[in-house]
Amino acid sequence: MFMKMPEMYKTKTKMSRKECIRKYLRSTRIKRAFTARAISLFITISIGWFLTGDLRLGLSLGAIDTVIKLFIYYGHETIWETKMAKDIKRIKKSYIKNRR
Repeated sequence: MFMKMPEMYKTKTKMSRKECIRKYLRSTRIKRAFTARAISLFITISIGWFLTGDLRLGLSLGAIDTVIKLFIYYGHETIWETKMAKDIKRIKKSYIKNRR
């Protein structure tokens, strides 16, 4: 399931390095979102069950919480990666200017 990036896209020879990295980052972001939500789901269900004494209600709260937060987390990660990409470009430009 968790393969290294070069092995993951080894058979796609027409894909550029940049496209390969972008695809790898997207798939990694999705995996991270699901694993984080699985942990959070368990915690939400446990707390809901503990507070109400009703497992069904705890499961319902966990399901609703998961759907909402999964999309929020994905958006959050996308925003941060966009910001990081801009910062990296700025750093590269600064580095190139200073090297001349």
